[in-house]
Amino acid sequence: MMPTIHIGIDDTDSKSGMCTTYIGALVADRLKRSGVALSDLPFLIRLNPNWPLKTRGNCAVAIRVEALSSQLPIIKDIVLTTVEEFAELQCETTNPGVAFYVGSTIPEKLKHFSKKVIQDIVTIEEAEEVAKEISAEVHKFKMGRGIIGALAAIGDLLQEDKTYELIAYRVKDNWGTKRRVDESSVFSMDRRTYPKTFDNIDLQTGEIRITPHTPCPILYGIRAESMQVAVEAHGMVKALESIERLIVFKTNQATDEHILQKEIAQIKPLHSVMVRGTVSEKPRTISGGHVIFTIKDTSGEIDCAAYEPTRKFRDVIKGLMVGDLLNAFGGAKKKSGLPLTVNLEKIEVLQLAPVQRKVNPFCPKCGKTLKSEGTNKGFFCKRCKLRYPKQKAKFVLYPRALRSGLYEVPPRARRHLAKPSVRDHSWSLPESP
Repeated sequence: MMPTIHIGIDDTDSKSGMCTTYIGALVADRLKRSGVALSDLPFLIRLNPNWPLKTRGNCAVAIRVEALSSQLPIIKDIVLTTVEEFAELQCETTNPGVAFYVGSTIPEKLKHFSKKVIQDIVTIEEAEEVAKEISAEVHKFKMGRGIIGALAAIGDLLQEDKTYELIAYRVKDNWGTKRRVDESSVFSMDRRTYPKTFDNIDLQTGEIRITPHTPCPILYGIRAESMQVAVEAHGMVKALESIERLIVFKTNQATDEHILQKEIAQIKPLHSVMVRGTVSEKPRTISGGHVIFTIKDTSGEIDCAAYEPTRKFRDVIKGLMVGDLLNAFGGAKKKSGLPLTVNLEKIEVLQLAPVQRKVNPFCPKCGKTLKSEGTNKGFFCKRCKLRYPKQKAKFVLYPRALRSGLYEVPPRARRHLAKPSVRDHSWSLPESP
């Protein structure tokens, strides 16, 4: 039986171009052409979205092949040569890393490391120590920070949840130019495949979301619940420019893998959390159109924020009232001079606080509405000339526009890892590899 060789790649892009998934696609294609068989689809693993040193795409790629030991030098040469040729090495902040691990199973230590990279902060030194302990081989370009993500990509087997993304890449002559895709075909594709594909369009703005806005090689990406659906959806999209290559990734996108369940006192900066709390200070709008409110649990209080790009999601937040019980999901950030804040990805309203409104009672003699005599005073009836004590006041429940349930930011503001509510629906899916 041939051994499985696991290849991880990260930190090859920059703000001015390139994409780690593209280099992964090139590596996969070059391996196939050299006679090396892939044992699975390539993996696209999104890392901690709060990491200050994250790459533009914040993703790493893992490729798994079955090969003879004699082929290992060829495989390494293909991978390292491709990274060196296409990575944005001239960019100061691009520090690629490549990892190789040979084995039929992934060590538990590497699985735990991968989870930490997705949910927390990890140093290069920690990555090197893990590589040494499991006998993984790492290659650093420049500072080599990419070895962190490269090892994490190998270690994440997507055992809890996964989605798929089909990516179509542009020919090089078109890189950096406006992407040309028939938008009506994207809307048609969405109508025919949703919810088996998702986040294709933003209904609030009417914009398509499958095309990025960066100068990278990607023309479009289709997110789906299975490889087959992704391929079918691709066949419905009309590209108005040439496509160089296609690839389908298994991925942790849209799975909430970055989320940690925490009490408020346990939340640390740069974590992504789900925290249950009761609204303790009503929402307030601050400069820039951002909406802030405060929640509390038995361990403390924390601010939650819905920022301007979340658009109508802010209207939901404005509908919260003191006493509402909810789960808040988002990244914990702390800016200089400001308190620790959860930047919201979604909320789940569990219980709405009853809100009562004081109303004037009716005159028991004539039935007309009594008039108030003033603050903290009683009531009187104009017709009957009778007076009644303030205790006569009635209280009725105030109808709330907000309802219990899940509310999320629109696709334009959604992080790659955030799980959209549509993925909670159940339907029959075809078999996927």
